[in-house]
Amino acid sequence: MSYAGGTFVTSDEVADALVHFVATVPRNRRNQVVVVPGFSTEGESTPVTLVLGPASQILSQHEAVSYAEPETHNVADEVRRQASSHENTARIESANGKASLDYDVF
Repeated sequence: MSYAGGTFVTSDEVADALVHFVATVPRNRRNQVVVVPGFSTEGESTPVTLVLGPASQILSQHEAVSYAEPETHNVADEVRRQASSHENTARIESANGKASLDYDVF
């Protein structure tokens, strides 16, 4: 993954969850700190702390590694849960024959 001018290796599942998180953070939300596992070239885990928000730009690209991909299902599920708590639900209200679009964040 590429983030803020640097790169780190994480599991495919966590990378997918992070991309989904950034794509679903609405414009009116503040930045959020997310900690995910990163892995060295030997497969040793090290925490990676990201500040993600509406202006975050990340790049996910598959990278072949020489070790078995570590189990990160629980971390990916937590990132997805956080992302779903940020998704917008649109509500259209009509007054005086004019519709206005309002977003509620849940």
